[in-house]
Amino acid sequence: MSMINKIILSPPFSNIYPKIKGTSKIVGTYTKNKRPGLHRVITTLRYKNRSIYNNVGLRNPGIDKVKSCGNIVSISLFEKSDWIYIKNTLLEKENILGIEFNISCPNANISNINRNILEESRSITENIIVKLPHDLNLDDIKKYEDIGANFFHISNTKKTDYGAMSGKKLKTNNLSLISEIKNYNENIKIIGGGGIYSIEDLNDYKIAGSDYFSLSTILLNPFRTYSIINHMSQYQQLDLDHNI
Repeated sequence: MSMINKIILSPPFSNIYPKIKGTSKIVGTYTKNKRPGLHRVITTLRYKNRSIYNNVGLRNPGIDKVKSCGNIVSISLFEKSDWIYIKNTLLEKENILGIEFNISCPNANISNINRNILEESRSITENIIVKLPHDLNLDDIKKYEDIGANFFHISNTKKTDYGAMSGKKLKTNNLSLISEIKNYNENIKIIGGGGIYSIEDLNDYKIAGSDYFSLSTILLNPFRTYSIINHMSQYQQLDLDHNI
């Protein structure tokens, strides 16, 4: 099984970050067809009520543009039939570290995965992740576990009247859900993220039960990002170089 590091850089800002030693990177989210307007990553960002909001809506160049570069590839299916084309495209690539099924974008209605799709994805990589919407509960998790998901990214941004909200306001609910999942089944692997801006935030996610840690909004501040990564590289107990 290919190695995923404990610290994971997540979209949308991970798409413009260089490779950083001791981290893994998720790129995308890709859809079958091009969705123009990638500039919305920057132009729709706004700060309100101590949170960051956006209306990006999965803008991307299409799955044909994905590169073989040792990253986790995030994908979303507007239709279940999109999977056939995306699967065949990814099968032609080399060194795909993992596939993340993003079923969580607040600015797009996408949840088209089933047992067959998850099973077929393992012909590409053994590292299969489902990125979940904010504010789910344990019953929702059990439904996805029943179709073969055992690796969850918690969570994406929260849908609001102002757009997709990210930052500190995600943290409390995320920590609660992660603890609940681990109490239910400690073997479920979790990428925890949402409001990680410091070592203290990261430790809160670790205590809740996160196995891996997702940095996203903090990537807007490279100084703080590199500070956390450098500090984490010294934490032997996190075993940054272990695989899943």
